[in-house]
Amino acid sequence: MNRINTFLTVFLLLVCMMADAQAPTPTYHTKNKKSIASYQEAELLQQQRKWNEAITILDAVIQKDTGFVEAYLKVGAMQMAMGNKAAAKKYFCKGSDLDPNVKGFAGAYYTAGELSYNDGEYAKAKRYFGYAIAVHSNDKKIVEQAPVYVTRCDFALEMMKHPVDFKPVLMPAAINSSFAQSHPVLTADGKTMYFTTLAGMSRQDDENIVVSTLKDGVWSAPQTISDHINTKDNEGTCSVSMDGNSLVFVGCGRADGLGSCDLYLSKRVNGVWSTPVNLGAAINSAKWDSHPSLSADGRTLYFVSARPGGYGKEDIYVSHLNDDDTWSNAINAGSTINTPGTEFSPFIHADGTTLYFSSNGLLGMGGLDLFYTKGMDTSWTAPVNMGYPLNTNLNDETLFITVDGTKGYYSRFDGQSVNYTSRIFLYEFDMPASFKPAKLSTYTQGHIYDKQTKKGLGARVELIDLASGKVTQSVLSDSITGQYTIVITEGKEYALYVNRVHYLFESLNFNYIKPASFNPQTLDVYLTPILAGSRVALNNIFFETNSFVLEDKSKIELNKLISFIQLNPKLKIELAGYTDNVGSAEANMKLSNNRAKAVYDYLLAHGVKAASIVYKGYGASNPVADNATEEGRQKNRRLEIKIL
Repeated sequence: MNRINTFLTVFLLLVCMMADAQAPTPTYHTKNKKSIASYQEAELLQQQRKWNEAITILDAVIQKDTGFVEAYLKVGAMQMAMGNKAAAKKYFCKGSDLDPNVKGFAGAYYTAGELSYNDGEYAKAKRYFGYAIAVHSNDKKIVEQAPVYVTRCDFALEMMKHPVDFKPVLMPAAINSSFAQSHPVLTADGKTMYFTTLAGMSRQDDENIVVSTLKDGVWSAPQTISDHINTKDNEGTCSVSMDGNSLVFVGCGRADGLGSCDLYLSKRVNGVWSTPVNLGAAINSAKWDSHPSLSADGRTLYFVSARPGGYGKEDIYVSHLNDDDTWSNAINAGSTINTPGTEFSPFIHADGTTLYFSSNGLLGMGGLDLFYTKGMDTSWTAPVNMGYPLNTNLNDETLFITVDGTKGYYSRFDGQSVNYTSRIFLYEFDMPASFKPAKLSTYTQGHIYDKQTKKGLGARVELIDLASGKVTQSVLSDSITGQYTIVITEGKEYALYVNRVHYLFESLNFNYIKPASFNPQTLDVYLTPILAGSRVALNNIFFETNSFVLEDKSKIELNKLISFIQLNPKLKIELAGYTDNVGSAEANMKLSNNRAKAVYDYLLAHGVKAASIVYKGYGASNPVADNATEEGRQKNRRLEIKIL
């Protein structure tokens, strides 16, 4: 529920009503002397803090004298002071409606509006804020805040007229087995879920990270993620890279902490999570740092911090993993998404450009609402409210969306009473079209093997956007199993590189500019040891049709080849050109030779020594696929490097 500080309003109401009792000629909304006497008796009890006795007397008065406005408002103020907001709302609303034109009651009208707004009763709230505005109160809070609330009420009412297609389904009992579970995250294949559980009903109870796996459509009972990670202290909100091998989580009260809660990193190798490492002063501050969200490749981190110097109470920050495995100094993600209020739970989708987050500083339904925006780092489009009924008057805070954008997961309190005695459950839902990621994403999963021994290898797997030349993902395969996962987003053509010292690099091409299908795929890559006679195809060298003119997008692979030669200066390499069998043998031989020479010339022009490389065209010889199909012919039109 929206946590608005109403203490000052209640205090002023009580003071004003106590002052009324001392006024020489008080004016009441009743002429009944018995009612007035009872009211004054209740005031004395109120001054003695005997609020329950005073309320009993005034309730009896109201039963008979139904128009006694002051009695309603006084009961409302005492109920509010005792923390009984539901009861307080009933009295404030009734008293306000009896006479909405009294300047001295402006604070009561405003409180009736707040309480109604907090309960999602937007039409009622708008009415009471209207009362407060209409009496021209000089109360600064009313003058500044009541019009803002009216705007919020109008927004909420409009959103409710156009609900999104949102049908959440409670996840199975095996998942919702603790008192509270929240902040779910899944791996790219959707088969492993990590989330936070709270065993008990208070702040002091232990908070841990658990994991559940999906097999044959059934989620397993959650298990502790690792004794290396969960301790006697609280471990909370986590984020996992899409390959499931990098985990950032929140640890509170730890001996190596820099603030009240810090972010920690653990790596999984061959199924075992490493001892967590504090991410250090580049990311953590002396204040509260939490709510991490890792990008698909684990190299960009968004998180929330209460550190000074931001735009509001808690802001979203971003940091990047450097090539030396250190994190860059975190920077504020900017005023487009950060407000004077609170921003929580950032989630960067696998497409790398769609950010979902919650905020109470943007126009919403009340409390924390969920929003989405496009961009990266500090450059974002205007946030869009994700709509009703995903957003409600309650705090709607956490969200995870699968790689393909079809499913969403979030946590929700079990009732209207949002406090530490309310259970929290996990839900899943089909993503409404209105806030799916703009681009579909999928994943490629497989293993990196030694071509000779067939053993798994740890290797760097890079995915590069051929149009921009930017590395969109960079992951390490498991050093023992060789397993890797990368996420691919539609609308682009990619070069994929697999690199490891003492091996020839492998290059693959994925063209998803207009994909006929866009489904997950399995791709095992076999790396060739650097030995005399070893050869590998260069799959991202492109020529214009029937030409030996290099296309610009070839430069990425050409520069990779230059780096490889520079790292292995003692090697002698042959550039071998091949064609398909279309056309004459003489023409094919000439074309293949010219294409190999074009690459040779590029390398020489960029610092490679002529003694390191030779080139040769082989025409249509040595086909690697069937020339009877276009797909086969395309594979045969290739360049290879061969170790001499």
